[in-house]
Amino acid sequence: DQTRIENLILVTRDRNGIATITINRPKSLNSLTRPMMVRLAHQINALGKDESVRVIILTGSGRAFCSGVDLTAAEEVFKGDVKDVETNTVAQMELCKKPIIGAINGFAVTAGFEIALACDILIAAKGAKFMDTHS
Repeated sequence: DQTRIENLILVTRDRNGIATITINRPKSLNSLTRPMMVRLAHQINALGKDESVRVIILTGSGRAFCSGVDLTAAEEVFKGDVKDVETNTVAQMELCKKPIIGAINGFAVTAGFEIALACDILIAAKGAKFMDTHS
């Protein structure tokens, strides 16, 4: 199952020091499950500590950046210690010393909007849409 999670949060690096993290679940508009959120947080932490990485680009595949938490897995996402800094994507982004560029290619909704806001720089495609559904 670890390989499946790795395929849902893809990490690539080039020799110029650019690391790209792609949320890769386009059929669900890149909605996040708990294992995906944990991997995302861990990868940001690891890339932030990697001396060969100069910048991190965070994006989504398909027509969305991230539509938020997968509502079919919401119970799993919100149970346990939600304040655990090690597995909290936004907390890891805030702690990261490397610049994080959000490449927003479509919908950034609720948790996806929060992740976008945690980026240092946002570059939005013409059709990008930012929404917060908390209210």
